[in-house]
Amino acid sequence: MTTAGRLRLRSPGGEHAVEVEPTGARVASLVHTPTGTELLLRLPWEDEDWSGAFPSASSNEEWHRRYAGGWHTLVPHAGDARTVDGVQHPFHGEAAWRRWRVLAHDAGSCTLEVVLRTVPLTVRRTVRATAAGLEVEQRVANHAPRPVAFTWTEHPAFGGALAGPGSTVTLGGDPVEAAFPRDGEPSGGFQSLRAKGRGDVELRNDAAGVAVVLRFDPDLFPHVHVWQEHRATAGFPWWGAVDAVALEPACRPYDPDDDALGPLVLAGGAELAARFEIAATVRGTHPTPHPTPHPTPHPMAKEPR
Repeated sequence: MTTAGRLRLRSPGGEHAVEVEPTGARVASLVHTPTGTELLLRLPWEDEDWSGAFPSASSNEEWHRRYAGGWHTLVPHAGDARTVDGVQHPFHGEAAWRRWRVLAHDAGSCTLEVVLRTVPLTVRRTVRATAAGLEVEQRVANHAPRPVAFTWTEHPAFGGALAGPGSTVTLGGDPVEAAFPRDGEPSGGFQSLRAKGRGDVELRNDAAGVAVVLRFDPDLFPHVHVWQEHRATAGFPWWGAVDAVALEPACRPYDPDDDALGPLVLAGGAELAARFEIAATVRGTHPTPHPTPHPTPHPMAKEPR
């Protein structure tokens, strides 16, 4: 069913409920239904109507004005706005700004697609509510005859107990130096790390009994960005009221050394596929590894043209 334009999904056993927003194909909500625990970051202005709003002077400012949390996909660019080969790419890439077409929707899954105009890429994203939590499959296809370079970053952001005091982050089983302040002390930070092991990053709060494990392909996404905001920004855009941590599998560092659009290159007519999983535990045991292997990426060049 659809409420206020969002696609609502439920896992076959009813363990998790998911909402997907067609704008950006954003996963707006992931709820553990037995306890009503929201796992993703949700912000008070997420339901605002921007259709009549006067846009900010920069896409960077406009992104932060509208940002509502959840899980975005950032294609074909991530980071500050830039111009490549005469084409302007907005902050965090065109795909996150566009309204995607809904190709399929049933009780447990939905598939959305967008044809980008800043690059000749078609992006198709399938979201499934699962007993463990959430699964996302995405394909990026080049519909032009020439090779196309691009960046691909996933941007799931978590809030609530997962961003509170006592939380910890591990990457490939190793602890990450992430600060979750106690006693209301504000803090924030950003770091870009190398992926480890099979490609998993865990965020957990043992005191609250909540944990999530995000799994991805570390060969395709060799970096993980960790963004934290804990009431540190007193002014725009967070007004000292946001607790968030984002765990972002990425194909390149956040601040690359070159001016190219990305390290991934698709030949004319080729496509690239990837799968991501969130396994959640709420007031229970540690999430267990999923035995299903990641899809094999299509062959492609290692460097942008």
